[in-house]
Amino acid sequence: MIWLVLVGIGLLAGSVGALVGLGGGIIIVPSLLYLGTSTNIIDELSPQVAVGVSTVIMIFTGLSSTLAYLKHKVVDYKAGLIFLLAVHLVE
Repeated sequence: MIWLVLVGIGLLAGSVGALVGLGGGIIIVPSLLYLGTSTNIIDELSPQVAVGVSTVIMIFTGLSSTLAYLKHKVVDYKAGLIFLLAVHLVE
């Protein structure tokens, strides 16, 4: 039962996020927090775990996008290198 609820939340977050241009985390984190605190569907879900789940999802979304851009050969390597150098210099 829990898997159906979580898959439903994921589909809803993906659909709404794609339609209005929002990240799925704006739907996933509050949904997980509600299910973890106000219902008995998910036991012992802390806010840190909800945000961690959203972060892991963002990692896979970013990786998927990067691979698609690489496949279509539209990656701007020069801008990426400048960004990495700027981040390194700020440290």
